Amino acid sequence: MWKKFQKLVKLNLDDLLLYIGVECGLFLLIQIIIGCVMHFARPDTSITVSCIIFPIVGGFTALVAGISHVGISFDQALRFGQTRKRALGLTLGLCAFESAFALALAGLLAAVERFLCPPLWAKLAGLNGWRFGIPMPVPEPDASVPTRNPLLMVETFALDWYWWLLIFALAVGGGVIVGAVIQRFGGKGGWIIWCICFGPMILMQIFPREIVSAAELVVPVLAVLFVGGFLWSIWSLLHAVVRS
Repeated sequence: MWKKFQKLVKLNLDDLLLYIGVECGLFLLIQIIIGCVMHFARPDTSITVSCIIFPIVGGFTALVAGISHVGISFDQALRFGQTRKRALGLTLGLCAFESAFALALAGLLAAVERFLCPPLWAKLAGLNGWRFGIPMPVPEPDASVPTRNPLLMVETFALDWYWWLLIFALAVGGGVIVGAVIQRFGGKGGWIIWCICFGPMILMQIFPREIVSAAELVVPVLAVLFVGGFLWSIWSLLHAVVRS
């Protein structure tokens, strides 16, 4: 089983280039934008955004890849004589591996931005240095001569640790759920996914606000639906029909 998983990972190593291209390309674009703002606008404050943006971007990319793996890798494993149980285990392992890689890359980019980019931002802004913190107003002894903060104040925004675990679970579980729906229902599965995604929005417009505003019920309901959908997906894939 382990050797087959290693072989499956090697066959899908090109997928890692997708994560690197998407996340690193977006990181470079964001840093170019921030650098231009620092150079031309010369602000005395900035923010770090990678620790929020890139876990979400990586998780979404892993979700899309997971849908593809369930639709392609799982069916291929069945065609090559693998049992449904083993094919499902290999597919889940591949989805988990790639999701972990995407989040690890997001963490690396967040660390690069946090520790390597602020000195460059300060230099581009023409300031003497930088430090993390909330910008404080600088007293002006003469209103006609504004005094500029000599240090670039960098505000940090980050997701708590449990959000990273939640993104990982949503990437793996969501990919399996959507992939299983499409694998079982084909083109009709797209309409089912559409109803699942947009149905709650429609219901929020129909039901009274008193019911919709019960926010404390939203998270448990979504959690139950997600777990139920994941368990159904496992059952569906274990009873999947091999398409010719």
